[in-house]
Amino acid sequence: MEYIRKSIYSLPEIRHTLLPLWSAWVLTAIGAVCGVLMFMLPNLSVGGSSALAGGVIVGVCSLLTVLCYWTFGDSRRPYSRNLHAVLEPTYAYYASAQQQAVVAALEAKDERALEAVKRQAKPELALVRYSDKAERVYYSQLTRVDSKRYLPLTDIIVNSLTPDPSPKREGK
Repeated sequence: MEYIRKSIYSLPEIRHTLLPLWSAWVLTAIGAVCGVLMFMLPNLSVGGSSALAGGVIVGVCSLLTVLCYWTFGDSRRPYSRNLHAVLEPTYAYYASAQQQAVVAALEAKDERALEAVKRQAKPELALVRYSDKAERVYYSQLTRVDSKRYLPLTDIIVNSLTPDPSPKREGK
């Protein structure tokens, strides 16, 4: 499981999950409101200038925290730049005898053939797939389950279920 997670980040269209943009604005606004309140209510602090400095420090610290998180991201879930969506994993388990059928269906990018392959509850082979909620694209990898470790049998196979937005013209 960890191998596919590391491999999927090597794809150019995948990055770490980002903190939503609205949270940066909320934290900055809270810092600004604290600064204004501390400036307008000098009875709560030693002096107006120190209150303003404290509010500015709170605002700058909150903004820096958000910028660091936004820059380095959260590695728990991959994010597709093309789809503007977080990718979630799903698992399907197969018998070892089904390996050729699963690989053939993955390489042919045939979802119907993959659904026709018989699944089982005991994991010998695990198909790990990352996709968005609308299932417009799949990032799939077939792995062998060995002592609760997932050992990769294939590279990551990308299957886009959305049509190509730019139709090709022939003859011109």
